[in-house]
Amino acid sequence: MKQFQSKLKLIFLPFVFVAIGTIGSYTFLNWLLIIKLNLFALDEDFILFFIPMGLVFVPVFIWLRPRLKLLKFKTKGRGDPLSGMMMLAWASILASNCIAQTYLEVATGKLTNLDSISEIAKLPKTKYYEVKHFYIDKKQVRVKTNFEISGKHNEDFDMAIYTAIPVFDKQPSSGASGNSAHIMLPDSIKKILIVLNGKPISFTDLSKISPEKIESLQSIKGKAASALFGARAAHGALLIKTKKPFDVNSIDPPIVLVPVIPSAWIALKYQKTINNRLSQSEKEDRFKAFAAESQKDFDSKPLNDFIYLDRMGVSKDRKKYVEAVNSKENSITDLTILKPVNEAFEARFGTKLPWIFGSFGIGATLFLIILLFIPLRDIENIDSYLTADKPSSAMDDLKNIFVPREGYYFTPIIINLNLLIYIVMVCAGLGFITFSSADLLKWGANYRPAIQNGEYWRLLTNVFLHGGLLHVLFNMYGLMFVGIFLESLMGGKRYLSAYLFTGILASIASAWWHPATVSIGASGAIFGMYGIFLALLTTNLFPSTFKKSFLISTSVFVGYNLLNGLAGGIDNAAHIGGLISGLIIGYALYPSLKRRAREVDAEAETQQLIDEMTGKKDGE
Repeated sequence: MKQFQSKLKLIFLPFVFVAIGTIGSYTFLNWLLIIKLNLFALDEDFILFFIPMGLVFVPVFIWLRPRLKLLKFKTKGRGDPLSGMMMLAWASILASNCIAQTYLEVATGKLTNLDSISEIAKLPKTKYYEVKHFYIDKKQVRVKTNFEISGKHNEDFDMAIYTAIPVFDKQPSSGASGNSAHIMLPDSIKKILIVLNGKPISFTDLSKISPEKIESLQSIKGKAASALFGARAAHGALLIKTKKPFDVNSIDPPIVLVPVIPSAWIALKYQKTINNRLSQSEKEDRFKAFAAESQKDFDSKPLNDFIYLDRMGVSKDRKKYVEAVNSKENSITDLTILKPVNEAFEARFGTKLPWIFGSFGIGATLFLIILLFIPLRDIENIDSYLTADKPSSAMDDLKNIFVPREGYYFTPIIINLNLLIYIVMVCAGLGFITFSSADLLKWGANYRPAIQNGEYWRLLTNVFLHGGLLHVLFNMYGLMFVGIFLESLMGGKRYLSAYLFTGILASIASAWWHPATVSIGASGAIFGMYGIFLALLTTNLFPSTFKKSFLISTSVFVGYNLLNGLAGGIDNAAHIGGLISGLIIGYALYPSLKRRAREVDAEAETQQLIDEMTGKKDGE
């Protein structure tokens, strides 16, 4: 009982205080800086998850970690119990914090009543709107398709169709919503013969005809067209029949109308996830079916059937809707994108408020139950122990990973650079969990057509790009592990050169194998380093005990990742290219590394002999 009370006082209550302080502080700053003063326009995912993820980790690591070290963990078997308890505390606070920010956004959002949708540009911005008079023009829908690969092992292929539909005060007059109410054909088909009511006409005359006057259209080509109209129809003919017969000269002159600018755009998203292991043709068939289903739903969906509208903030989805709108009008800026909501305004809170406390309560209860079964260590003066374990010493573990030092200099620099590029991409609003292929291509992804066009720098830049959060974390963990062993052995400059060289060779292998695939990631270069490590493990450079255990574990790691890549969705060409080049480099470097190891051993033996002759002892 006494131990339980001590654990409550020393560990559990500080955990609760850290949670309350962290959630309360971040919620207040979010309300003040983002919502009230509107000082920053950050991506919603960044506000709701990315910042809290790092913010919560800091107090847990600095203040809770030293107290968790008071527990007497069993270290037998796999895993790190201390890290597990820290992760549980972090996840409990993070989940509650994320829900709290979502609730804050909803609770502080104001509802504005509009008589007509055009008033939205004249009044101060709010989050929610009720509109009396509006017209949603389905005929002018703008569409943006998006494809992404997700999942821990890139096993999911995500398909999305973003539709943006313009909203006006009332239904525009015929042709007012576009540049002209008359037929507009692209230049690519202007070699076709146009025949109106049996008489050939020019494309200039065609542009004057209102679609409402046309009864039927018929396209003929080849021998059939030539038989009717001769050489003039060598590229085919388009037969137009109007509802009422009239002479060519009586064709209406073109009506010049001022385009009506939409006051806002309604956002509607269709999405579906399929297996990324499917072949390219199977993916195309699945997408066609998905697009057909989406079109059918869109045609039948009553878009006017909503209770209120929710203005979209800065987010990845909003960016896609803007791209959909700007696919035809690139000059449009500061768009108002609205999501229709078909439920009572009072129901917008859902169960967010109780789950702020419920999510933390579940995590805290589990945390407390685990505390019951772990005894405290026998420490006479706990206050002195906690004082000795200062935050500065607790940060040493992080410094060992991210701060360069002798023998481990370029590995942390590479890790930090990769993480920095990922963070910059997140801050640029490109996403958080995953990035789109289009954005990665703009940032320097590997792509054979671009390389053939002279963009050879992509062979290197793609090595520092990653497809999302899990991609960069797993790659950097793999690099850290192999870097600890290799960099001190090879020397910093040689290690860096080998990393970059194998990365470029892996990119070349990927571009050679994939005719038109966007590929990114440091895994090719990392496989190159593992190739070097494997090559050296098969020599007598390492002691036999070290060599045996690490040769098995490294071979299993490499083999598993290569086999996993055979399932599809993973750039195995880059992995194999990096691995083979690494093996070759490893065997090529072995003689010089062996000589260097002998020199180091000789120096150590000489120093030991000198110490014995001079009477020095170890540690003096």
